Amino acid sequence: MITDRILACKPSLSMTYDPSHYSVVFFSSAEIGVPFLEILKNDPRFEVTGIVTQGDKPFGRGMQVKENIIKEKTRAFFPEQSDFSSFIQTPETLRKNTEEGEQFYQWLKAKNPDFLVVIAYGNILTKRILEIPQFWAINIHGSLLPKYRGASPLQTVFLEKKKETWITIMKMDVWMDTGAIIDSLKIKIPFPRTTADLIETFKEVGPSFFADTLWNFGKGVAEAEPQDESQATYCKKIEKSDGEINPCEDSLEEIYAKYRAFSLRPKIRFTRKEKKVIVEELKLDEATFETHKKSPLFQGKTLNSSILSISVKPEGKKAMDWKSFCNGYC
Repeated sequence: MITDRILACKPSLSMTYDPSHYSVVFFSSAEIGVPFLEILKNDPRFEVTGIVTQGDKPFGRGMQVKENIIKEKTRAFFPEQSDFSSFIQTPETLRKNTEEGEQFYQWLKAKNPDFLVVIAYGNILTKRILEIPQFWAINIHGSLLPKYRGASPLQTVFLEKKKETWITIMKMDVWMDTGAIIDSLKIKIPFPRTTADLIETFKEVGPSFFADTLWNFGKGVAEAEPQDESQATYCKKIEKSDGEINPCEDSLEEIYAKYRAFSLRPKIRFTRKEKKVIVEELKLDEATFETHKKSPLFQGKTLNSSILSISVKPEGKKAMDWKSFCNGYC
């Protein structure tokens, strides 16, 4: 593979840079990045030469420091790496006026990558980092840009009650999700699906689409088109308070939108007898939803007629069905 890359760079063989495979440094800190890393590892069109992720953080009730999923999977996917400390980087800062930022910059520059690939990394890449690769830094975004730029495109799709979304492959620039679009893939969102389901769909259909798009872009088959700034919308970082609902006043339509959006976190919750109650599961009858969507989740002990089943978890208790909940809290 190294010989192929050297030969491809010789001016006597080609007037343009056209290697047999592309070298990639992969940036991610979330589980959604795992299948994208895996396909890059297994696709002979690419060579992963480095991994960049966030550092280990406390996790769970015991707040024990745990290795993040990208570091964990890197060890499984690349057992041939003899020195993981030089293969995986976890910089806290990328700023050039810091010792750590400068060390990371030199490490990345020495990799001489063709592409940087970024999905759910969690840090902003600086201009000089974006300029390192032979081609560009490429981002995988969960919406049809320029719609839903920002930190929560998947959740916002549900909050705005959309029936479809997209995966967008884009060139990165120094601003948030403003780079030129290379290609997009449409994904339908059936009525019962949640953010958790959508992430699984992304993980199933996204990697192969992305790998083909990256290859075509490198070969000049796909071109990047600037975004239409007049159509840009933005979505904010999700806070725990966003999951608060008033089940007796908010419409079922609004509550279900939040339930679908926040199915992973922060989940939707309400207060009953001074106890926080999490809605763990909410299944609705799509056929009657339009008729009853403006009514609240429940009134007294009576559930909205469109609810097929509901599971709630009062603070300090196990999840329970509606009848059990009413026995103690209605």
